[in-house]
Amino acid sequence: MSHQDQATEDRFFSDEPEFIKAYTFDRAAMTQFEIDLEKSRQCASLAANFGLTLPCYCYAMSLAKDNVKDKVNATHVAITRDGIKYVVDFHKTGMRCDCLDQGKVSKTVAFSKITDADIEEPAGKSGPCLCCMVDNVLTSVNVDTASSGGPRGHELSIDGLSDPNQFKADVWSMIRGDGVNGFTSNTAGRQVNAVPAMERGGKSVMERMDELEKMKAKGYVNENEYDAKRKDILSSA
Repeated sequence: MSHQDQATEDRFFSDEPEFIKAYTFDRAAMTQFEIDLEKSRQCASLAANFGLTLPCYCYAMSLAKDNVKDKVNATHVAITRDGIKYVVDFHKTGMRCDCLDQGKVSKTVAFSKITDADIEEPAGKSGPCLCCMVDNVLTSVNVDTASSGGPRGHELSIDGLSDPNQFKADVWSMIRGDGVNGFTSNTAGRQVNAVPAMERGGKSVMERMDELEKMKAKGYVNENEYDAKRKDILSSA
């Protein structure tokens, strides 16, 4: 990560209320992976459609490369006092005509709603078919809430961060109330909803105790909160 990259990310979020820290991406790796993936899709399409000529393939790839670069450069993430702020800024798509422009899309995941934030290391391959696959090379940070998971998937997945471990550590620090760069979250000092969430659904005492142990291990509850909640669970048996 260069100081210039960090300065660019900081400037992007300069007008964001409650901004604390921005994070850089390995944009070169992200761009190369997405271009390789698009090549595999186009090659599969070329093989499946004999009417798709080589000039058509070259034109499609030219558009795809520009679109990938624009989207990668439009992707930004930061933490604020409210939560994780993820933004994909305005960028060109498709045939790159004005009618297909993609407007800015942003999402905030509140620290008080987060039940998990963990790292997924790259493994395996991606692509449309076995003969046209590329190695997965991007590390992901997956963020979950009580309402995510299952068919819905993760609440937020962030691919290609330059330092995913630091981002994860900062998110947990904000959740615990320790803060980052001298700032704590707007929910600091208030119990996050992770422990109440596990009371839903009529779970057994053993299931609730198991979830409480996991919450303690992840730093959601301190020793006093753990002891109090443990007594509540056991007393309800």
